[in-house]
Amino acid sequence: MSTNDLVRELKENIKDLQNDKADMARTIETKESRIKQVLIKLEHATEDVQSCGHKIGEQNKRIADLEARLDTKQKLLDEALQRIKDINDDSTQEQQTDTHPDDQELDQ
Repeated sequence: MSTNDLVRELKENIKDLQNDKADMARTIETKESRIKQVLIKLEHATEDVQSCGHKIGEQNKRIADLEARLDTKQKLLDEALQRIKDINDDSTQEQQTDTHPDDQELDQ
């Protein structure tokens, strides 16, 4: 092989290596772009999960508040019902004890 042949082969090898390098650079750019897109999607998903967590927490607080209100109202209703029963029982007892309304001497 002559020197010219060796130089030409070396130039071809350099050209092939430069083409390979350019292909690898494009591949790297493509993969970096995909990685960025995936990271952005991951950030959005993380934000969505955090947002849902906050909303769930707010809903849990609201549910607890509503349950407390419901318990309070139920207690008030139970007390009112008991008072109504007591009033009815008292009025029934008063009517039963005064068997002779005309006889005022015995009532006093």
